[in-house]
Amino acid sequence: MNLDLAVIGIVFAIILLIIFFSAVVLYLSFRIKETFRKETRRGATVAKVAFLIGILFLAGGLFYFFANTFTNINEPSPTTTPTPAPTITPTPSTSPTPTPSNTPVLTLSVSAPSQVGMNSELSITFSITNPTTFTANAVYLETSGLFSDFTLQSSTHDTTGSVINIGEVPSGVTFVSVELTAPDRAKTLTNIITLNFQEMVTSVTKSVTVSVRGN
Repeated sequence: MNLDLAVIGIVFAIILLIIFFSAVVLYLSFRIKETFRKETRRGATVAKVAFLIGILFLAGGLFYFFANTFTNINEPSPTTTPTPAPTITPTPSTSPTPTPSNTPVLTLSVSAPSQVGMNSELSITFSITNPTTFTANAVYLETSGLFSDFTLQSSTHDTTGSVINIGEVPSGVTFVSVELTAPDRAKTLTNIITLNFQEMVTSVTKSVTVSVRGN
């Protein structure tokens, strides 16, 4: 909008200047014609030619000035392309993920005889410790092949296949005991016991090794 108003103003000024310039030229031409009408000398002719050349130079200078003015107005102003900010890639943290403060942490220990006789009875006790003030939910023990190597007689908690279902484990120590009968052949048996619960980050495992000796 500002550029349009500037162009209109310049055009209007040029029109006024042309009218004024034409009036001056006509007036001077008339005066020179009257002055030198009766003059036939060479000086009068030279004066007329010099006047015409001066008028031409003056008109050319005026048109050159206005041409430069229009060129400067129409030229677009240079635009500066903003330099994009460098992208910073965050370095991944190698620190271990901290355990939430409201998550229970359980530990497992196993108590079992190292040796038993063939077909003899033995007891294995699992101690689950919860040192936090939060209750662990859906707790169970995966006994691997323990109940295949030894015959289960009784348990303080429900068993399903090779799993001992414990349920909730509050703060403190929870004991789980199973009564077993050793096989009728001498051999050394090793089983992996895995403790799982709903809020766990990683499972807890313990190994149990019992040697069955001959009579």
